[in-house]
Amino acid sequence: HISALQAKAKAGEISIGDAINLAIHEEMLRDPTTTIHAEDLQAGSSYDIPKLTQQTYGKGRAADEIIDEGHFIGKALGEALNGYRPIVELMNTNFGIYGMAEISSAGNTYATTGGKFDMPLTIIGAGGTAPNQALGAEHSQPFHAYVMGIPGLKIGTAASPEAAYGLTKSMIRDNGPCFLFAPVKMMKESKGPVDLGKCMPLNKAAVLNKASDAAVNAGNAVTVLTYLHGVKEAQLSIEAIQEEGFDVDLIELRSLKPLDMDTIVESLGRTHKLCILDESTKSGGVGATISAQVSEELFDLLDAPVKRLCMDDAPVPYASSMEVAVVKRGSDLVQGVFDLCTGKW
Repeated sequence: HISALQAKAKAGEISIGDAINLAIHEEMLRDPTTTIHAEDLQAGSSYDIPKLTQQTYGKGRAADEIIDEGHFIGKALGEALNGYRPIVELMNTNFGIYGMAEISSAGNTYATTGGKFDMPLTIIGAGGTAPNQALGAEHSQPFHAYVMGIPGLKIGTAASPEAAYGLTKSMIRDNGPCFLFAPVKMMKESKGPVDLGKCMPLNKAAVLNKASDAAVNAGNAVTVLTYLHGVKEAQLSIEAIQEEGFDVDLIELRSLKPLDMDTIVESLGRTHKLCILDESTKSGGVGATISAQVSEELFDLLDAPVKRLCMDDAPVPYASSMEVAVVKRGSDLVQGVFDLCTGKW
């Protein structure tokens, strides 16, 4: 199984779910203190993230859990305090709402002890809200925004197999609590190469596209920050943006917490305009936090107000015909860049 996944990784044919599964297997082989907890674990859960872990490492290290997230996140928390490196796979990350007290305890315990108590707990799941997701309100909540205020917690996102693999390995090896969000609608469809053995930093964003010097000099460039499904939406919109005579520095926020302000500063020093394509709500969302921080710390770099393209403060409808009014997408980004570059904010 592992050899087959590694072959797929080298050939650029591995999915996000399989890339995470490969990283987990490699780390469980490398460190016998690594454990994993998940519902439907024996069947590979929803996205194959824990696939064949119990069959390979036994029930002692790979637990097929009951439908009670607070219960098995709590078990993992106890393991983390006692010399193990537990992984929790949540299927859909919104199920973590039922383990919010335990997630908060993990972050706060690690933070209040100043790192004297190691808390090597890694939580992984599929989340976010894609256009035409059709999963309904309960499965489309921005749980990544809900947990951002928890002290001591590192929060990452991965919109590609390479990022998912590298961040998973780094989080498992980290001595503090980490939470990795992967895009629920891209878990099996997005495929690409993976640099085997490579761990990625847990505090860095990734520049996926750099605006041309001509666009920058003409004042027609915008810094775009996004993550999860927004990465795909933005990448598919670049050609349309360029056809209008504009361009973007496209930055994937692989670390929501801590936020990579250095990369944002470098880009804003070129473009002086910021647009955030955000998979969370207008109130209390990721974009709200970033917009506030940029406005407070980087005001002199801005030639226009920060443009936030975020979800409305409303339940995400199941019907795509209604959902389009709540969830922002590539077409909104094209319009947002146009507005920033033409002074129509």
